[in-house]
Amino acid sequence: MHKFNLIENANDSLEHAIKHMGPVNKNGVGDWKRIIVDFAHVVELLFKEKLRQTHSAFVFDNIDKYPSNDAFTVGAEKVFKRLQKICNIQFSKEEISAINTAREKRNEIEHFEFSITEHEAKALVGQVLSFIFSFADEHLNLEWKASHLKDGKWLILRQYTEFYDDLLRKAQEKIDANEIYVIKCTSCHNETFDVDEEACLVCGHSEEVLECKWCKEPYIFSSCEYGEEAQLCPSCEWKDGYAAANFEKY
Repeated sequence: MHKFNLIENANDSLEHAIKHMGPVNKNGVGDWKRIIVDFAHVVELLFKEKLRQTHSAFVFDNIDKYPSNDAFTVGAEKVFKRLQKICNIQFSKEEISAINTAREKRNEIEHFEFSITEHEAKALVGQVLSFIFSFADEHLNLEWKASHLKDGKWLILRQYTEFYDDLLRKAQEKIDANEIYVIKCTSCHNETFDVDEEACLVCGHSEEVLECKWCKEPYIFSSCEYGEEAQLCPSCEWKDGYAAANFEKY
């Protein structure tokens, strides 16, 4: 019988992703798909391990069913909330962006159509990989960054993490220097989407920018459930839904 604990399982998924990671500019869409799914799996497993170290029951969706062997483990969104409430982990804005990117891109791959540009894929891989290393080191004392980046087979990873860090730094410098009006990108979740150019300054994701008919603020087409049809930004769309559900007038 072969058995992985959570850390071994996470490390195996990371190594599986690396098998599909060639030098920057050498991967196809199939490679990017597998890399992103594996990285999302790594993030989820590391989160569960942190919960397990606090108490094994927290890994299960229904804590009351612990320690039943047929109980379901907690999902990606709930495990993230428990880390904040139970483990008192405060995630930075950049870390939350990486977490959302991993989860949403994995869902897109597994449940819907998937398309991605070369530049966007490199940025997203570097973004999530940087988060994996920092969380593993800071919260689980794994020292993955120090050990893996010294190993010859892991040298390729440095290209991606440095590529992303450089993109983020240059984007922020450009935003500050030119006073560019930016909103949150729906792909990498950074506040780096240039409203005028309709493109993200980090990952390069491009999409139509619309104006909310209520608050007149710009928003990206895919950020809302009803998109152009409702003509509402995410904030106003939520308020409209809440008012409708509670029979209130907004």
